[in-house]
Amino acid sequence: MLHTLDEEPRLEEAFENLRLIRETMDRSTKHSSLSGFAGLLVGVWAIAGVLVTRFCIFGNDSLVLRPGHVWPLAAVWMAVLFVSILTDFLMNKRAAAAVGKHVFSSLGARLAQAAAPAFTAGLALTGYLLANGMVAHIWGYWMLFYGLSICSVGLFSVKPVSFLGWAFVLAGAITLFLSPIAGLWMMAVTFGGFHICYGAFTGASRGEW
Repeated sequence: MLHTLDEEPRLEEAFENLRLIRETMDRSTKHSSLSGFAGLLVGVWAIAGVLVTRFCIFGNDSLVLRPGHVWPLAAVWMAVLFVSILTDFLMNKRAAAAVGKHVFSSLGARLAQAAAPAFTAGLALTGYLLANGMVAHIWGYWMLFYGLSICSVGLFSVKPVSFLGWAFVLAGAITLFLSPIAGLWMMAVTFGGFHICYGAFTGASRGEW
């Protein structure tokens, strides 16, 4: 009986330690996704990229990639990618500072490692498609590989991140069977609309603006 009474404080201490560890792990993943404002802004940048692509690069032409279109198209979407990554970095840095953490962490390294294979494969395929004038297929592949990257990141993050990744994968699979112009507008729906919806949901439900 004395042994049992002596063990009770130790059990309570062990359960308390487990609770603290779980809360720490939850906080570690809580800020591992796009903040609300970051999601909204990334969506806006993507829609801007679609509009520039449609009306400035291709104009009244059907989306047939001609030699003069390759570099402008690559420049527009590299700019969208750069601004989106910068936005995500600055917003996550702000969120991390608000809770006394650093944006560069072991969790951040794992997220980058998880996303890298699909992201790298997407870049390689993009170069191949552009070099061969196959822009008709590029939009769906971008969605597929981006979705796969997000799904990988979702393994270390909150559930909505995985849902976002799967939404991109499914949309990309559908886009492969659409016309080039419909595929471009799907870019606005997915990279634009999905990110905006995700940002609004994250900000409203979790207060992570």
